[in-house]
Amino acid sequence: MVYNSNLSNSDRSADVRDDWAWNSHINAGNAVQLTRDLRLNFGADFRGELWDRFGAFNTIGPGASAGLRYRFGLGRQAPWVLVEDRFGYDRFQDTPQSGYDNVLNFQAGIALSDRIALEGGYAFESFVSPNDFYDRQVHRGNASIVFDVTSSLQVTAGYIYREGDVISYAVPPRPDIARFSIEREDQDEFGQPLRTAYKLLGRTHALSFSVAYQLMKYASVQLGYEYAITMHDPLQYENHVVEANIAVAY
Repeated sequence: MVYNSNLSNSDRSADVRDDWAWNSHINAGNAVQLTRDLRLNFGADFRGELWDRFGAFNTIGPGASAGLRYRFGLGRQAPWVLVEDRFGYDRFQDTPQSGYDNVLNFQAGIALSDRIALEGGYAFESFVSPNDFYDRQVHRGNASIVFDVTSSLQVTAGYIYREGDVISYAVPPRPDIARFSIEREDQDEFGQPLRTAYKLLGRTHALSFSVAYQLMKYASVQLGYEYAITMHDPLQYENHVVEANIAVAY
């Protein structure tokens, strides 16, 4: 389950619309050990979101991924790098938003001790839709520290920087946004009054915190929180995102 305090990415309180959604993610994969230190991962997944108030953002989508992971040495403290690509299709209830999503991801990590590890990386996401208003390209960098409190409890704190296309919804007229937006369209995703969707380049700084607890061998619960602020002067808006998940793995 996920809650977003500002699904509309709006900077004025009167325009802000929040919502929560049931989300699911099913993944099946395998791995082939190519050499002692190099492993090939591949898999397929299916994900979906069902929003409570704003059904236009309901999404289902299949995807496939492949990646190479290299470990520099033996043991769980050995540094590692991962290069992975995922390609999928996201089908929105609001059909014009649907499109193909491709994420090229580079991650690396190193253990500082038996309990503490540092991880970081870079990702490039490209979303292509038949309606090019919804096309997006986003660069994302992240860094996090992972702390194994016990054998069952893991705590993670991180920072994320995003730069790229965002869509902000506002009740017109908004000449202050229109003058620097790349494109704009009238939309009804949030009901009345009708809003204008402004596509623009934004920079986002986000802080995240998550806790994962292993209930049994194959199941765990995960709680996460992210605070993000997105800017393109003079536009500035905030998002608070809370997630609660149950993960089952075999």
